Amino acid sequence: MVSYTSSKAKIISIVKMSMPIIFLLASMGVSAQQALVTGTVPQEFSGKSITLTLINYETRNDKVVEEAPVSRDGKFTLVIKLKEPEIYDLGVDNSSLLQVLAKPGDKINLNIGKDAIHVTGSKETQYLIDYEANRKQVFNKYLKRTYDSSVVAVKSGDKARIEYWNVQHEKASEDYKAELAQWVMQPFFINSLAAVHHSIRWNPETDTALMNQMVAIYQQKYPNYDLTRQLVNKVNATKRIAINAVAPAFVSTDTTGKKVGLTSYRGKYTLVEFWASWCAPCREESPTLVRLYHEYKDKGFEIFSVSIDKNTTQWKNAIRHDGYTWVNVCDLNGYGGPTAALYTVTAIPNSFLLDKNGRIIAKNLRGKDLENKLAELMK
Repeated sequence: MVSYTSSKAKIISIVKMSMPIIFLLASMGVSAQQALVTGTVPQEFSGKSITLTLINYETRNDKVVEEAPVSRDGKFTLVIKLKEPEIYDLGVDNSSLLQVLAKPGDKINLNIGKDAIHVTGSKETQYLIDYEANRKQVFNKYLKRTYDSSVVAVKSGDKARIEYWNVQHEKASEDYKAELAQWVMQPFFINSLAAVHHSIRWNPETDTALMNQMVAIYQQKYPNYDLTRQLVNKVNATKRIAINAVAPAFVSTDTTGKKVGLTSYRGKYTLVEFWASWCAPCREESPTLVRLYHEYKDKGFEIFSVSIDKNTTQWKNAIRHDGYTWVNVCDLNGYGGPTAALYTVTAIPNSFLLDKNGRIIAKNLRGKDLENKLAELMK
């Protein structure tokens, strides 16, 4: 685990210095309502565009806000208009390179190599780089093996092997998130605005204390920032999807263009499944879902699939290929869709098992765990 020693903040009155500072920022080409991000990337990106996407941690309705060309020697310059600290994803060709936390007046320089990233001008951006480096190590420790084994199982067509590795993947995912949470709890990180980035991967069943601690810190240290509002709203929203809560009602559009609502499933045990055509773990679970659906559909069980796809053709092709014969709906807006936001879905696969009254009785059951639960309910 990486450790940092945090020093006491030094409070310096800047009232009399405000005008000279504004003048200095202007002389450097950055106003008090802007941040400057410069840097270099590998020359293989020369001639392409580098994009800066504002991350919305509450809804994941992320938005590209700036774009700039990469010069022949791999250099780029981005000027961000902002009124308060924000976190952005910096990417090329729809591939993320890193996250940047920028504040008004910042001058951030990034030297992005193939194996390392060096940053000056933003300690919070360095925190995000360190978080991602640690996340990759923890991913390789817990999840890489299950991903690789799941791919082999799918190619083999062995349903038992597929189900086994789906369950192993879910268990490994829990260990992965638990170790990530330990890293986040370090004082240097949890007390910084950068910590909100972890909310993308937090486990609402096990990380509640951590997220409540973050909310308390943010409300005290950063009460007026939108990042604080996003975090508070996201944590509060998890109460809507707690075990024993009535699942939030929603209406979405199926493959024929018809509007379908969740409340129409009252009276049956219903699995609300969030997935996407491009999600490998979701697709690996498909044979299990198809088998269980046909086994229990005449005994009071239904599946209501909610895709976070953005491409209609890919979504419908995946449904046909995997043999989904139950209702599938999609907002066609990715993680930024209203249904995903309502259920605070920022990662998939993600599922909620509802009783006949629409109450949530289990979450994220996979393979044998889902099969055993259904067998228990359908006695």
